Amino acid sequence: MKRIAFFVASIYCLMACNNEIIGDFDFIPPNDPASQIEIVLPEANTVSVYSTATVSENTIDELWVLVFNETAPNTYTKKWCEKIDGSQIVRNGDASQLLPQLKHRPSPGDSIICIANVDPVSNADTIAVTITTINDYFRLADNGYYTGSEHLPMSGGFRWSTTSGNVCKMIRAVAKIQVQMGTSVPDITGNFSAENVYYQVHLGAGGGYIMPTTPLSGIANSPSMFTPEQFRLLQKNGATQDELSVFLYEYPSSNRTGINNTTPIGNTTFHKDRQFILLHKVASPSTRYYRLDFFDPGVSTFIDTQRNHHYLFTINKVRSEGYETPNEAIQNPGSNLEYTIRINDGAKEIISNGQYAIVLTLDTVFTQGNNIGTVRYEIPDGMSSSAYDITVNSVTLTNVNPAGALSMTTFAMMLQNNQSINISTTGASGDATGTLTFKLGNITYVKNIRFRFTL
Repeated sequence: MKRIAFFVASIYCLMACNNEIIGDFDFIPPNDPASQIEIVLPEANTVSVYSTATVSENTIDELWVLVFNETAPNTYTKKWCEKIDGSQIVRNGDASQLLPQLKHRPSPGDSIICIANVDPVSNADTIAVTITTINDYFRLADNGYYTGSEHLPMSGGFRWSTTSGNVCKMIRAVAKIQVQMGTSVPDITGNFSAENVYYQVHLGAGGGYIMPTTPLSGIANSPSMFTPEQFRLLQKNGATQDELSVFLYEYPSSNRTGINNTTPIGNTTFHKDRQFILLHKVASPSTRYYRLDFFDPGVSTFIDTQRNHHYLFTINKVRSEGYETPNEAIQNPGSNLEYTIRINDGAKEIISNGQYAIVLTLDTVFTQGNNIGTVRYEIPDGMSSSAYDITVNSVTLTNVNPAGALSMTTFAMMLQNNQSINISTTGASGDATGTLTFKLGNITYVKNIRFRFTL
């Protein structure tokens, strides 16, 4: 039986300030290229100042491989499924991981679904599973993923091919929540800092699904779901990774409360029972409390909590003292703090210095056609670009190899709406490389691209 190897490669595409995201990763040399599956674990979609994924976010406790045959259009029959224990995975939690060989070999056109880190499932439980009932058989833990001991649930799928690479992109089924201080935050209280502020999340979904649902759904709790009071702002000295991130099930929090409410409440009106973050400032003479809502001030709407998205709250100003009791803070909108939430709208890469950002939807390796993606810049709502000294916001193409093989439409300036990045060829054949440099204020971001001609 030929060896079937799975590769788990975590693309580090969340970045630290002003640093290039790693766009390429090393592959383990294949034993049998015809039966190789590459599993890709991208970072959560985000706009943030953040480093690479932690070991916990990449660790697999148990992985199921389900294989279906399409017997008729949109009609699938399960052929077989196999469970792989995390102890069998080489370099589990690293950027690349090797799974053991499978007992079966897929056929061309088979639909492959990979599922990791769900509640315990037995072989008997999978006998009746179909491609549409996966969520019924592979369930997520009801206790949530915020204690630091659970590894994140994820799933992905693709069609098997013997003539091209077999890549399964694994998507985490939960959202990542973090809170940070902005740069030089005005603070009227004089004692609001990452060293004395804790937070917890209230009224998040109490359950979720391993496979995406349409429309977005989730399982609300009654009377409430809340995390322990143990999470810290990103700048807290000595904080552990478990203290810096909360992982929540996805939920239509834009128009639902978190208390088993199936009646839409709209996405523009404050409601005390919406999902929120409660900050605890522990300082003399007494602890004070602040509420942060999942609210986008740019469009004045509350937002959903979506899987594999990273929600980064940035506190930019402390306008007044917090409330004296948790209940007071819960009952009122968070008007005593000025903050922003940045989430991705499908962009593949976002580079931020904490104040403004370059947003890219750029293919990372081979690109066919003239349009290779889009770029725009973002600044805080209500502020002009001049307030942030954005004096150079250009895109340039250099270091083309072979020389002259590629050319790009000149950018006088980046705009706040998406602009197409158009690369054209000049008659060469084969592959070419180039360096795209994006400049925005004090951000210089260098991206290496590889281009495949289609002449």
